Amino acid sequence: MTAAIKIFFLIIISFIAFSCATTSKIVPPAEVSPEFLQRKVRNNFHRLVSFEGKARVIIELPGAGHNGFSEVFINFPDSIFVKTEAMLGIDIGSLFLDRRYFAAYAPRENVLYYGEVELLDLREFLQIELNTSELYDALTGLIQVIVNDDSKFSVEDGKYVVTTPVEEGMLKYWIDAKHDVVTKSHLYDRDGKLIFSEEMQRIRTRSGLALPQIIRVTRPQARERITVYYTEQKINRPIAAAKFRLRLASNAQRVYWGDLDRPQVERSRSN
Repeated sequence: MTAAIKIFFLIIISFIAFSCATTSKIVPPAEVSPEFLQRKVRNNFHRLVSFEGKARVIIELPGAGHNGFSEVFINFPDSIFVKTEAMLGIDIGSLFLDRRYFAAYAPRENVLYYGEVELLDLREFLQIELNTSELYDALTGLIQVIVNDDSKFSVEDGKYVVTTPVEEGMLKYWIDAKHDVVTKSHLYDRDGKLIFSEEMQRIRTRSGLALPQIIRVTRPQARERITVYYTEQKINRPIAAAKFRLRLASNAQRVYWGDLDRPQVERSRSN
């Protein structure tokens, strides 16, 4: 055996040994379960206490498109404030919501809309169908995994996959085992047609927290999509209370949005 051949085999053996040492730290699939992955993803999410970001936001609709820049402020578990700039075709200038109330200011109309968050219809302001939970997902990209007794686990293309039967049909999650984040989530109807999709890209780890920089939320059958490209992200830093206040014109009209017979907030509420 020549010296060159010996060196070649030594390189191959070294590579195999290195590969085994590297992969030995990965949890074997036999020890993984949907509940295990749900906990891992949740643990990463719970590391996020506050979030501040600047992003380009693109909203795609049939025959129309809107884009502009937004500032996002979130204090977990419940307060979120979004300020949009130069969002052509979108009337909302700023939006605040927590687990009970919301306030949305439309500067061109000079109107403040406010009321109970459970009655908020984001389509009225963003022209795209999103509920408040989906809005949080679109702004953070930290999708949580839903599991039940019928959930299944598998591996596809180097990603852990969890499938969960739900009332609408089937939920499917692709999970990055290295970062403990969902990189893609699909909701299928009972006929197997994709009705809702969330995709996360450019995962970065900061202070032990994995966070995507690009988030896409799509309703393919309605041909609606919102994409958030973050150019700046700050996590777990104190955010001044003033960042969550809406700036209104002194003569802004205030419109209560909710049950006028049994309102849960005072109609004079301004933020």
